[in-house]
Amino acid sequence: MKNKLLVPFIGGIAVAVLLIVALPKLYNTEVEAKTTNSKNQWSPTKAYPEREVYFPGTEELAPDEIRVLSCGSGMPMPRLKQAAACFLIELGNGEKFIFDLGTGSFTTLYALGMPLDYMTKIFLSHQHADHMGDLPTFFIYGMQNGRSKPLEVWGPGGGGMPESWGTKSAVAGIMQFYNWMLETSKGALDTRSLQINVHEFDWSKINNVIYDQDGVVIRTIPAIHLEGSVSFILEWKGMKIAFSGDTLANQWWTEYAKGADLAIHECFLTNESFVTKYKFQPEEAIYVSTLVHTTAPVFGKIMSITQPKLAVAYHFQNDPETLPDVVSAVRETYDGPVDFAVDGMVWNVTKEGIRTRVSMLNTQPYPPPSVNERQQAAPGGEKYETPEWILQGYEWETIPVMDKVYKDFNEEFGTNFQFPLQKKESK
Repeated sequence: MKNKLLVPFIGGIAVAVLLIVALPKLYNTEVEAKTTNSKNQWSPTKAYPEREVYFPGTEELAPDEIRVLSCGSGMPMPRLKQAAACFLIELGNGEKFIFDLGTGSFTTLYALGMPLDYMTKIFLSHQHADHMGDLPTFFIYGMQNGRSKPLEVWGPGGGGMPESWGTKSAVAGIMQFYNWMLETSKGALDTRSLQINVHEFDWSKINNVIYDQDGVVIRTIPAIHLEGSVSFILEWKGMKIAFSGDTLANQWWTEYAKGADLAIHECFLTNESFVTKYKFQPEEAIYVSTLVHTTAPVFGKIMSITQPKLAVAYHFQNDPETLPDVVSAVRETYDGPVDFAVDGMVWNVTKEGIRTRVSMLNTQPYPPPSVNERQQAAPGGEKYETPEWILQGYEWETIPVMDKVYKDFNEEFGTNFQFPLQKKESK
């Protein structure tokens, strides 16, 4: 694979044209040869045989192929262009795994148009909001958007931390936060999704198997980022995907991520940028960028030690004025293949090679399709009833309009619903 630097822009029609024209030159020779061999299939009216951009939901995964999507490549600082940390890993056996769910990332996941019942396995590296801040949103919006299954969440706990710091405690807090919505939704919407099953693991264990199903093995290694932080190693069919949460350079990563097919690791902006861009005090800047995170030159050194087939740098504001400094800093210590992530970047991984593209996401999606038949009643037949005194506050002069609404609806869908509210005469 050629060394490459992808243009850090995404969004809008102009960008789509730029990507379609420019990106083919950035891929490995195998892909370029494939494009050349299909030149006689091009037509001014038919579908293009090769589109060097990924349109979600339009391509099948081979049985021995992995697809990785960057659904959040940025920082805690909110921006439309980059959500906080989130990567979706899709396997050719149908399994899908979400690694981190940082603030803003649910919107990107939703834009894929994928049924939410396919995205229920979530792995959290730690509990900073830019790595799990959209878990509550992803959870609570399931019932309105076709998810019928509970979420399965793997997250750190134990390892000497207080019990209240663990993932079980965090999820209990989410459930309490949404208690009003959970209780008042029963019987009105499909509430089978309103549950989170927590698989809390000891974050301090090294090379700890936390998932082993259908040939997929996921391990954790400690991260040097306060207590309760980990990185993940996913292995399947002889391929390895390594994903760091937040961490300093550490020996567990260099040992267990060595030779990974895809090594996704945080790579912070230069120290100076935290003063000039984020307006940090110098002592704040040097602390954040060198004592709890991986600064760009160190990222490069880590990749030099581990020699992945392809390195992916994420967790920085990828802009035209910041990217050159990050690239230069990385290249001081690493001359191998590396992508500097933007939201929507996608990697197709096989034993033969890795292909990098950028996705064109639907910016105005409607709910993705439901996989299972929707139901109204909550499990156990529970149903919330609004107090009668509130219902009697209805504006009864609108009843003729409502009657027509119901009449039109019944004629269109062959139903026989009647508006259930009736005015009760006061005594």
